[in-house]
Amino acid sequence: MKQNLRRVARHLPPSAQAALRRAEQSQPLRRTLQRVRWGSLRRLQPVSPFWGSERGTPIDRYYIERFMAAHAADMRGHILEVRDPQYTSRYSTQHTSIDIVDIDPRNDRATIVADLAEPGSLPAGSFDCAIVPQTLVYVTDPFAATANLWQSLAPGGVLLLTVPAIARIDPAFADDDRWHLTPAGLAEVIDRSCAGGASVVQAHGNPVVAVAFLHGLALEELRQEELDANHPHFPIVVTAAVTKRAR
Repeated sequence: MKQNLRRVARHLPPSAQAALRRAEQSQPLRRTLQRVRWGSLRRLQPVSPFWGSERGTPIDRYYIERFMAAHAADMRGHILEVRDPQYTSRYSTQHTSIDIVDIDPRNDRATIVADLAEPGSLPAGSFDCAIVPQTLVYVTDPFAATANLWQSLAPGGVLLLTVPAIARIDPAFADDDRWHLTPAGLAEVIDRSCAGGASVVQAHGNPVVAVAFLHGLALEELRQEELDANHPHFPIVVTAAVTKRAR
C-alpha cells in the first residue's frame, strides 16, 4: 500500500506531494501503512505452558548448543559442569575427569553438593573448564557465584557461561528465577567477579526469535535464516567465554 501511494504521488502537483509527505508522518497513517497482522499470536496465554518442549526443541537450546560446540576445544582436563555432564559428554574429547555440582543433594550425579553463591564452596584452582549453562538466573547472588566459579579455575582455565535475556519466568521455579541479564549486565558481572579474565560476551536472537520463544514455539517451527539472524537489542540468550591467565 505504501509503495502504491508513492507511485501515485509522483504524478501529483508539488503542493499535494508535500501534503502527502506530512500526512505520512501521522501516527494513524503509519499504523495503516505498516499494519501488523497478529494472527495466532494475539493471545493472552502462551502457545506452550513451558518452553515448547512438547512441540519440539526449545528455541534457546539452539544458541546454547552452538556456543558449547564452538568451545569444545576448551572442554579439556578436569571439568566442572552444573547438574549433569550433558555438554562434556556431547562435545569434549579431551577431558580427563569431571565433577558435577548441584545445590540439590538428591541429584545422584552430583559429586559436589554446593551453593555456587557461597564463597569457597568450590575447591580453589582445581578445574580447567567450568560449564555453567542457564544457572546464574537461579542463584541468590550472581556476582558471588561467578567469583566462586572463577576462583575454582586453574591457571589457563575457561569459564563457559550462558544466561537468559528475553525469556519467560521459569514456571517450575518461579520463586528462584531471579536474574535475566543483558549483554552489558553479564559483562558487568564478569568484570567485577573475574579479575584479570579475558572475556568474549555475545548476544543471540532477534525480534522473531524473541516473540516465538516467549510464546513457547519450538525450534523446528522457525526457518534457519530466522534463527541465524542477529539483532543486538533482542537477545534471548547471552553467552560468555572467560579465560584465566596462565602462569
